[in-house]
Amino acid sequence: MKSRRRRRPFILQVIEASAYGGEVIPPLSVVRLNAAWGDDQDRLFRIGYYNRMDGLNCVWLVNEAGVYEQTTDQASIRKDFTILFRSNETDHYGTNRDLIPPTTTEALLGTISIP
Repeated sequence: MKSRRRRRPFILQVIEASAYGGEVIPPLSVVRLNAAWGDDQDRLFRIGYYNRMDGLNCVWLVNEAGVYEQTTDQASIRKDFTILFRSNETDHYGTNRDLIPPTTTEALLGTISIP
């Protein structure tokens, strides 16, 4: 008989993410990369929905085209990025939510104030 892999309880995922320095940044938030990651410095990204298999410490960065482009972790978000807009999204996994639509940098800059 095969044994099924049990899903980790949500509270353990929150505790794991908190161990990396605080709260989980909500999906649909807008961040700017400050560190030099190749040619990506000063690019704007949106935070994508989290994946239950990856956990809350695996942060997906969504580009202007709405493509889940890169991953990082919660500590790196606090260290290498500036949070320009913090979303009010409460569903971290995007259950029954639409896909993140494409946008332009100008549209993102028009809805937030840049420090």
